[in-house]
Amino acid sequence: MFSRLRELTRTLPFRVGLWYASIFLISAILVLWLVYFLFGAAINRKDRDVIEARLREYVAVYDHGGIPALREWTHRINKARAERMFFVRVTKFDGTVAMSVMPEDWSDSDLNLLPRSANATNWVRVARERDVDLTVASAALPDGAVIQVGRSSDSRSKLLGKFREVFGTVILPLILLGLFGGMILTNRMMQPVRGVINAAASIINTGRMDVRVPVPSANDELRDLAVLFNRMLVCNEELFRALRDSLDNVAHDLRTPLARLRATLEAGLSDDGGADAVRDSIAHALEESEQVQTIITTLMEVARAETGGMQLHVDHADLSKLMSDAIELYAHVAEEKNVAVATQLDDGCLATVDSSRMRQVFANLLDNAIKYTPSGGRIVISVGHDDGEIAVNMRDSGVGIDEAELPRIWERLYRADKSRAEHGLGLGLNLVKAIVEAHHGRVEVTSVPRQGSEFRVYLPADQ
Repeated sequence: MFSRLRELTRTLPFRVGLWYASIFLISAILVLWLVYFLFGAAINRKDRDVIEARLREYVAVYDHGGIPALREWTHRINKARAERMFFVRVTKFDGTVAMSVMPEDWSDSDLNLLPRSANATNWVRVARERDVDLTVASAALPDGAVIQVGRSSDSRSKLLGKFREVFGTVILPLILLGLFGGMILTNRMMQPVRGVINAAASIINTGRMDVRVPVPSANDELRDLAVLFNRMLVCNEELFRALRDSLDNVAHDLRTPLARLRATLEAGLSDDGGADAVRDSIAHALEESEQVQTIITTLMEVARAETGGMQLHVDHADLSKLMSDAIELYAHVAEEKNVAVATQLDDGCLATVDSSRMRQVFANLLDNAIKYTPSGGRIVISVGHDDGEIAVNMRDSGVGIDEAELPRIWERLYRADKSRAEHGLGLGLNLVKAIVEAHHGRVEVTSVPRQGSEFRVYLPADQ
């Protein structure tokens, strides 16, 4: 039980609820104290207004008829209001009492506290037992005497006492209301956060990325948190799926050269053909190891290009000349496959590029075009100026690319299903895009299935 209580006190809803209760309690005390103060002042003001009115009345009577008239008037008034009699005292200038009317409940009061001088204080309060105050107002008369009028003011003490009782009764429910109300509100507000916690724990425990956080209906920051967290989970799920696909592709592309490498080495060990046979086996093994090294090197180049770490040795170069080099390199491959290559290469297409990297871009694009163009097909290549840029177009009449796969062809190690029958790493287009963007250029593609594709590379032209 104590452990559960300890865990409860450590939760955020309890701590926030405790803060709510504390703030609520302090606010309630301040408000109630202000009301108490204003209520007491209002009662005070009311009592004083009554006494002042009575004082002015008695001063007028005294001015009209002196002590006899005042004694008769007070007797008549106190007889009519026996329960609320007024204290009246007239003190001459020498301090002797000329007249004194004492209510019955003032008999035990210490009236020596009341000044008798002509310059007496206007208001005096004499505290008695049983929470009864005697409030007395004084005024100077024309003949130098002082008249004092007062009345018991127990209503203030009674009403304020009731107020204190009510305050003591409601303060505990107010504290509990603040505490539990704060806990309930905070608990409801924390539901999206708990959803995030539960989703993260589920992903850690099960490794599944299809978990989602329930999105609250309220349009607030917590809803934004849940939506963004779900979006992050979707991105991570797609990233892990792409990573698995990439690993599958890497494994697929490495398995073949490694298997051939192993078979070549085993054949060399078991072959009794002498030194020549061993030398041939080693040569084949080196070729296969170079294929593996090419895959790894290309992966590293793509990673460096995507992170901005690719080193470029730039110089002024003619892109038409670089494209001619790539065409010349693949002329034999195109001829063997019976694919025609037509060119339109303008002169003076100068750009500041790394020549070797740009040859690699053009070679990869041309290799793909020849690879996916059937025998008897045609490839049209053009290089020219286009609004301050050098535009390189390569259009083939090959198998084309499905519209759904077009956005993914630039992903690392991605290969469309129809291309898996062709030998390749799935890194060519990803490397092309990385190198072009490293040169502050861009690459685009349009394609129609079974009609062909067109790749366009745009690079800043030298001014």
